[in-house]
Amino acid sequence: MATVGGNRQEKRKRIMSYFINATIELMEKEGIENLTIRKVAEQAKYNSATLYHYFSNLDELELFASVKCLDEYMQETLIHKAEGKDFQEWYLGQWRCFCRHSFQRPRIYNFLFFSPEGTQNLNEVFRRYYEIYPNEKEEKTEDYEGFLKEGDFFKRNEDLLRDVIRERNYEISEQEIKELNEMSVLIYRGMLAIMRSDRDKPTVDEAVDKTVRYLAKTLDAYHLG
Repeated sequence: MATVGGNRQEKRKRIMSYFINATIELMEKEGIENLTIRKVAEQAKYNSATLYHYFSNLDELELFASVKCLDEYMQETLIHKAEGKDFQEWYLGQWRCFCRHSFQRPRIYNFLFFSPEGTQNLNEVFRRYYEIYPNEKEEKTEDYEGFLKEGDFFKRNEDLLRDVIRERNYEISEQEIKELNEMSVLIYRGMLAIMRSDRDKPTVDEAVDKTVRYLAKTLDAYHLG
């Protein structure tokens, strides 16, 4: 009985992965706003009724696909402090890495980190995602997984900022920390919105360089540069 149950569970995970991969392909090709259950089912070579056996709605499926898109980013970055770098250098390096990946897929990252569906369900989606893709849960990404699934982008960045401030042993008020954090996130969200548009937008490299340069200026303004 255990073997039968195990085989059934493996089949469920395998079919879910087909739908997730099909969703990613369509998100990149047509954009999140153009996704439909029918398109995803056809891309995965199943019917819509079958899809509903594995996902409750399109929003849930989009979330799983969005998390999978973070894999390349999570493989590249490390949550641990890099050897030979101070935390300010590491902080801006983390931003540069995140900007480069997110500006390549701005619609997906905006959906994942700034939509109600993403921020409210990210923790649960991470848990269920790694049940389907256990091989992607490598040791080096476990700490960063915890950082990502907080569900509050402002809080995530504030935690990193506090580490910069702690290392510099700089006296800064709670109000100033909140203001600095808000400026940093708004700079990023502004460029993300530009990259989501279909015209008059910079290249990914230009967008990354400008965003990180402005983020560095916010640190300089509070003598943290």
